[in-house]
Amino acid sequence: MKFAIEIGDTEKHRLEYNFNQLLGSLVIKVNERPIKKSVRLINEPVLEVHAFIVGDREKSSVRIEKERMPLLGGRNRIYVNDRLVRVFSGI
Repeated sequence: MKFAIEIGDTEKHRLEYNFNQLLGSLVIKVNERPIKKSVRLINEPVLEVHAFIVGDREKSSVRIEKERMPLLGGRNRIYVNDRLVRVFSGI
């Protein structure tokens, strides 16, 4: 699953998310700088939460909830300042 969204009103930031379920690799980038990288080969959890702060002058609290589906695929919910912004589903 791969997606990108813009975060912030006055101070814009680009959040990029790339998760490959077959290889177990996850990369989260803000403004093209990786802030989180991980590789998990087995035993992926059903629900995984990533939380971080984006911005200098206009700070935004970002939370990504990654939910694994029973066989293949998943659902990602993106919250900015505790408000649901987008939901992405797929493989």
